[in-house]
Amino acid sequence: MAGWQLGVFNSDGRFEDVDACRILPDAATLAPLVSNGAREPGDSEPRGFLGLGGDAHSECKWSSVPRGVDRPFRTVRVFAETAHASPEGSGPERAEERLVRWYENRVRRGSEVAVVDGGMKIYGTTDRASYVIVFAQIKVFDIHAKFRISNVVVDVSARTHTEPGEKERAQVVGLAKEVAGRLRALD
Repeated sequence: MAGWQLGVFNSDGRFEDVDACRILPDAATLAPLVSNGAREPGDSEPRGFLGLGGDAHSECKWSSVPRGVDRPFRTVRVFAETAHASPEGSGPERAEERLVRWYENRVRRGSEVAVVDGGMKIYGTTDRASYVIVFAQIKVFDIHAKFRISNVVVDVSARTHTEPGEKERAQVVGLAKEVAGRLRALD
């Protein structure tokens, strides 16, 4: 009985901690999205909260060189969160709760979030930010495609300073599908 209460018998899910750079597509796939792109320096090794274990997250970015070129994006980013079993539920259950909570929070704040691909349940949204620096106004748009496979929630996003249209949103969804395929191939 104590084992059930401690979550010992809950499934961790299909994946161990996922390194986001392992599921980021290759340079040839990313070339039409980011001008003269390169992986940003930094460690993408999955880490738990304060390095203490438990659920883990990892991030990998591919950005234009030189910086600041939108063709059509400045940066594409893959952020992976791996949920593990706990007394609150299995890894897949916790990952699904995390995705639903993200969706509900976005909708509550007035964001338009759509299921952009019925077969996979990919949620799509565009974040908009505007910054005024002295006499200039800078607009930033982040297009997100977020999905879950087993115990991993993945956020694929692309940043641009140019108002995105349906073509750019479709490109991010296409990239998310590519990332999903690469994630499924991990084992």
